[in-house]
Amino acid sequence: MSLKISSNNKPLARSLLLLGLFIGFPLHAEEEASAIPAYIELKPDFVVNHQANDTSLKYIKTSISIRTQESQKALIEANIPLVRDALVMFLSARTKEQVSGAIAREKTREEAAAAVNSALEEETGRAPVQDILFTSFVTQQ
Repeated sequence: MSLKISSNNKPLARSLLLLGLFIGFPLHAEEEASAIPAYIELKPDFVVNHQANDTSLKYIKTSISIRTQESQKALIEANIPLVRDALVMFLSARTKEQVSGAIAREKTREEAAAAVNSALEEETGRAPVQDILFTSFVTQQ
């Protein structure tokens, strides 16, 4: 059985097509709403000693915010101690070369997000961190 649209029914067919588009639109809008970014500022700031080639102590002081989806914000907030621990352990393992310069810090930022996601995924089964943002980053060399 084939469906033939006569010239008398073309306006009806167009109307049905447009109606189908409008019915699908709210679903798309809801998907976009769930993709709204949310930011979580981690307080207090992080102060950690990190690896040095010599015997002197080297420090990192940084302010960190996490970018996630609004729908994932509560999951991260419920696991802040785990998130902070993952970041302290990660930053403590950095060498001077890994935290000096813009390119090295960019790589550190990306790897920090992966470290936090790994810890959260192990605990919750989800990896909600989209990005780690260093809002300040100071090293004592």
